[in-house]
Amino acid sequence: MESENVTKDLDIQKALLEKIHKLVDRPMRLMVACGTQNRAILKYGLRELLPDKIDLVAGPGCSVCVMPAGHIDAFVKVAMQPKVITAACEDLIRVPGSKESLGSIWKKGARIEIISSPMDALDIARREPDYTVVYPAVGFEATAPSVAETILEAARLGIENFCVIPSIRLLPPTIDLLMLDPDLNIRGLLCSDHINTISDTEAYTELARKHNLSCYIAGFEAVEILEGILSLVKQIRNGESVFDDTSAFIYSSEDNKRARKMVSEVFFAVDTDWRGLGTIEQSGFVIRDELALFDATKRFNVRFKEGQESCMCQCNAIISGRGLPPDCPAFGMVCTPQTPIGPCMISDEGICSSYFKYNVQGSRNIASRV
Repeated sequence: MESENVTKDLDIQKALLEKIHKLVDRPMRLMVACGTQNRAILKYGLRELLPDKIDLVAGPGCSVCVMPAGHIDAFVKVAMQPKVITAACEDLIRVPGSKESLGSIWKKGARIEIISSPMDALDIARREPDYTVVYPAVGFEATAPSVAETILEAARLGIENFCVIPSIRLLPPTIDLLMLDPDLNIRGLLCSDHINTISDTEAYTELARKHNLSCYIAGFEAVEILEGILSLVKQIRNGESVFDDTSAFIYSSEDNKRARKMVSEVFFAVDTDWRGLGTIEQSGFVIRDELALFDATKRFNVRFKEGQESCMCQCNAIISGRGLPPDCPAFGMVCTPQTPIGPCMISDEGICSSYFKYNVQGSRNIASRV
């Protein structure tokens, strides 16, 4: 049965590629905003199978990759305080700040715990009442509900030795800024299902209208991504600027309502720094004053300052659609997954990491059948 399903999928992929090849009649530059989708495109060798006139570029779709050095410096400063445990995701541990990373101070004796969810950090706070447990909350808007839920749970239970460094970012304002650059000439935007958790889909509809942009929400499998690219090609040919979410997984209205309520209770939007993109208006979340007890920046009197990033790294250009990993002279030479210089090589969702892992393998799966 499994082999039959694989064969069926390959046939569908081949049919979708044939349709795309027939319809592409002009250069089309498409931005793939999601790091997971970029990884899948390279894993399945789709880039080589698409028409030459389709140019796929990466966007700011990896939350670790868009983290400026100044924010890492703040995480490090808090982590080095006495009686502090920093609970963070594994990718974040390795991202360099101006001088140190969470990983480097871990080796020097700082207490760092690798976790997979904010609730894991709250569990550590329960077990370690003599320590303050700090959770650096990184991610895009889809991660905000789980962080908000954890803060509200800490407040409900009266767990006062838990706090969060808010560093969550919002994609729509950032994509809006990028689309203002005429040199990018992006005609289509491929988004992921993740944006349906709390993002206002009206924001993407407005982006499509404002920038004459074709948008589509797709999943992470080869068929789903090719369906998305086919939709974008059709829209561009027809001169349409719409936000197509017909294939996306739609969360129930009650789930959405609950998630939005929690987020609004805990956070509000402010201007926020992005790696290589500067300060973008209303593109990040901070914790409301009513919950200041759980805000590590207030508890430790920490401010996000401008940090110093490696001059060898060209992640800035790559995450803004202005280049691809092979354009960086450090890629695959001094910058590898074993010796990463920038965050795009550190994170599994980073485009450089994906290129290094998959691009040398060429097209797979359906390559021999097209």
